[in-house]
Amino acid sequence: MQKSISSRKFLTVVLVASVLCACGGGNGSTSSATASPAATPSSTTPPAPESSSTPASQASAQVACRPDGNFAYSGSASQVAASNGTLAVVVVPSLPADAQKNRNFTAFAAPASSQVQQASGAFTTLASSDAATDCLGLDHGKVSEIQGLGSDVAIGRWNAAMDTDGNTYSNWQGLHYAVGTPLVLTATSGTLACTQVISDTVTNDLSGASGTLGTASATLDLGARTLDNLNMQINLENANYTLTNTQAPLNGVSTSGQQSIQSVVVGHDATQPLIALGYTATLPNSWVVGGVAVLSCK
Repeated sequence: MQKSISSRKFLTVVLVASVLCACGGGNGSTSSATASPAATPSSTTPPAPESSSTPASQASAQVACRPDGNFAYSGSASQVAASNGTLAVVVVPSLPADAQKNRNFTAFAAPASSQVQQASGAFTTLASSDAATDCLGLDHGKVSEIQGLGSDVAIGRWNAAMDTDGNTYSNWQGLHYAVGTPLVLTATSGTLACTQVISDTVTNDLSGASGTLGTASATLDLGARTLDNLNMQINLENANYTLTNTQAPLNGVSTSGQQSIQSVVVGHDATQPLIALGYTATLPNSWVVGGVAVLSCK
C-alpha cells in the first residue's frame, strides 16, 4: 500500500508526539494529532566559523542537564568537531505536544560547551544555547543507532530512557538527534543533488511498531539557500508512505499542516555539504512518525 503525503510549501517541523510513558509506567494513551509548531530560528546567515578541533566531550554543559546516569550504547561514532566553538544541533523528541517543553532544537551554532558527547560517540546532553533552560540531558537509559560520518556529524536516539525533564521513553519511542560541524555555504548559484546516507528508526506515536526510512532525496538550491523537492520513502508495518516537500529553508524550521522538517548544513567541504534533517509527519492512519537523517549533497 502506497500513501502519499505532500505539503504545498514546506514539510512541517512540528514536534510531533509519540506516546509519553509516564514515569513509573505509563498508561499507554496516545497523543493528540494536533501538534504545536516549534519556534522558528532566525533566518540570518551566520558568520563563517573558524576551525576548531575541540571535541564536544571536553566541554562542560549545564549541570542540571549532565546527570551521572547509567547509560547503555548501541553503535558508535567519532567525536564531532566543533567550529568556532559551536555545533549544529537538531533534536526531534517523540513526545505528546503538551510534554515537549520546546525541546525540539534546531540550532545552526549552538555552544559546543553545552553539549556532551561520550567516548562511544553518543550525545547524552543536547542544547540550543548556553542557557540552563535550553538544555536537555539523558538521565539514564539507552542511546541506540549511534552513527556518524567522520567528525562531521553524528546521530542517535534515546530510548528505554528517562530525560532530565522527567519524561520517559519506551524502547520503541525515543528522542532523535543529529549533531554536526556547522558549515557555511560559499557558492551563490547552482544546485546540488542530495541523497540519504544515514538515518535512524522511524518511531510512531503509539509506542508500538517502528519503521524505516528507505530513501530520501532532495535538491539543494545554492542561490535560494533552500532544500527543494524533498522525497522521503517510509515503510511502517508493511505499508509504504511517501513524504514530499516542495521547498524548505536551510538552517531552520518549516511547518505546514501536519508535516515538518528541521535542517542544518554541516560538514567540512562547502562544495559537498551534508544536510542533517529532523522530520515529523502525521500519516493517514493518524500515527505521528518522526526521526532524523543525513543527506549528502554533490
